[in-house]
Amino acid sequence: MDHKNDITLGLERDARLVKERILMGQEFEKAKEAASRLAVFIEEQGWTQAAVANKLGVSPAVINQFLQNKYEGKHEDLINKVVNLIESIARKNRRPRNDKFIDTTIAKQIGSLISQTEMFSDDEGKIGIIIGDAGHGKSHCLREYAKANKNTVYVELDQAMTPTLVFAEIADKVKVYSAGSLATVTRRLIEHLQNRHITIMIDEASHLRVKQLDQLRQVICVKAKRPLILAGNADLFKTIMQQSSKHGYESLDQFTSRLVRILNLDELAATGGEGGLYTAEDIRKLYEYGGIRLTKDAVATLRKMCITSRTGRLRTCGHIIAALHTSGVVAKTGQIDSQMIIAAIEQLRLPVADRLPLAIRSPDEEEEKQAETKAKTA
Repeated sequence: MDHKNDITLGLERDARLVKERILMGQEFEKAKEAASRLAVFIEEQGWTQAAVANKLGVSPAVINQFLQNKYEGKHEDLINKVVNLIESIARKNRRPRNDKFIDTTIAKQIGSLISQTEMFSDDEGKIGIIIGDAGHGKSHCLREYAKANKNTVYVELDQAMTPTLVFAEIADKVKVYSAGSLATVTRRLIEHLQNRHITIMIDEASHLRVKQLDQLRQVICVKAKRPLILAGNADLFKTIMQQSSKHGYESLDQFTSRLVRILNLDELAATGGEGGLYTAEDIRKLYEYGGIRLTKDAVATLRKMCITSRTGRLRTCGHIIAALHTSGVVAKTGQIDSQMIIAAIEQLRLPVADRLPLAIRSPDEEEEKQAETKAKTA
C-alpha cells in the first residue's frame, strides 16, 4: 500500500468535502436558509450571537438582523462567511483528537520546579527558569498548571511589549487596574501581591533583556515577595548566564542569586538516556486516541523526533498523527507504524525530514546498517 498517496487522498478528501459544502452554501436561493442553518449552529455550539459576529468580523446587530431575515446588506458575502464558519468548525469537530491534559514526564518536571521555587520563597520571592525550544509543550503545561492551581497566574509576553506593557499584562492577570505609568502600575502590583499566596509565571520570556529581568526581580521577588517562574528558549538562558562584570549587567548577580533551579528541557531531552523526557508511555498517552494504536517502531520514531532539536518535537508529532488519522489504511488497520510516519513527513514536506536523517529510518534499516558496519569491522 502506498502510504504517502493514502495520506494525500485522505487530506484532499476532507478538504474537498468542505469546499463542496461551501459552494453549496453560496448557491442558497434565499438568505433565510442560511440563517436557519446558522441558528441551528449557534444552538449546537452554545455560542452567543456576539461570539459569531466577532468570528465573522461584523457587528452583533448584523447577525441579529440576518437571523430574523431582516438584513439589508449584501447577502452573498455574509452567506459565504456564515457557511465558511460553519463548515470550518464542522471540519475541526470531525477530527479525532486527544484534548485531555496528559501528565507527561515534562509536566511533572515543570510542576516540580514550580513547587521548589514556591517552597524556598520565604522572606523574598525566588526564581525558577524553564528553558526549551519550540514544541516541548512547556506553554501548555504552564497554562494547565495555572488552571489546576488557582494561586498561580500565567502571563504570556510578546516582543512588542515595553516594560510598562509587561507589568500592565501582569496587572490584568491578577485583577489590578493596569492603566498608568510604569511606576504607578508597579506600585499597585506590589500593594496587591504583598502577603498574598500567588506565584507569577511568565511565558515567552526569551526576548527580555537584563534591565527588564532586573525590574521583574525587584517588583515581583524583592518588593512583592512572590515567586517568579520564567519560561523561554535558549536566548533566555544566554541572557542570564552573561558575565555580570560587563557594564549594565551588574544586576545579574542579584538575579542569579535568587535562582532556585534552571530546568533545561533541551539538555534533558538530548542526554536523558533511556526514558528521558519522552518515555514510551508518554508517547502512547499523547498519541493513542480515536481508537488508533501505535506500533512499537512508531513509538520509537516519535521519540526520536522529540529528542532532536529544531524539529517542533511534540508539536510536529501531533501534526503527523492528526494527518494520519485521515488515512484510509490507518482507519482500516487501526494502527500507525513508522513507515506511515515517514510517509507523512515526506508528503507534508515537514522540515523534520532534514533535521532527522537517522530518526526517519525504520528500526529494521538501522539494525541492518549497524550489522553492515559490524561486519566490515570484524
